[in-house]
Amino acid sequence: MERRNEILETIRNKPGITFRELARELGIGIGDLQYHLHRLEKEGAVFSRKVGRRRYLFPRGLEGDAQRLLIAISTETRRKILMLLMERDMTQSGIAKALGLSQPTVSYHMGELARLGIVSARRDGKSVMYSLSYDLETVARIIRDYRPSLWEKLADSLIDLLASVGDGE
Repeated sequence: MERRNEILETIRNKPGITFRELARELGIGIGDLQYHLHRLEKEGAVFSRKVGRRRYLFPRGLEGDAQRLLIAISTETRRKILMLLMERDMTQSGIAKALGLSQPTVSYHMGELARLGIVSARRDGKSVMYSLSYDLETVARIIRDYRPSLWEKLADSLIDLLASVGDGE
């Protein structure tokens, strides 16, 4: 029971944590973690959402927008893409160039963000422009409320990223 409470507390403190991250952070074996998560899900204390090959864990009652945004910011590349889109709408090639990534990598992440409903695409001539589907206040609030340590890191990264994008224009 103590182990289960530790798992639940970690999920409450880090909503959207992946199954593997949780296992690593707590030093719990996969089978042991599966057992306790199954019990917590049956009790209704937590729920999971599978996206791609990853399973994300959330405490009961977490709002839908927060779920999607927490999944979206779970990888460094997606966080960087979202930071770019917070400043302005961009094409995939613009994002690839700004971040020094390949087109297929950006395409994959844009597809994931679109499936989550985080970004929307619109055709602009021959190009497709991507924009955030959420207002900046919502994105900032969710990061600040649910991932305060990431909030500090993002603030520094955003300043660095915006400076480098400004230099490239």
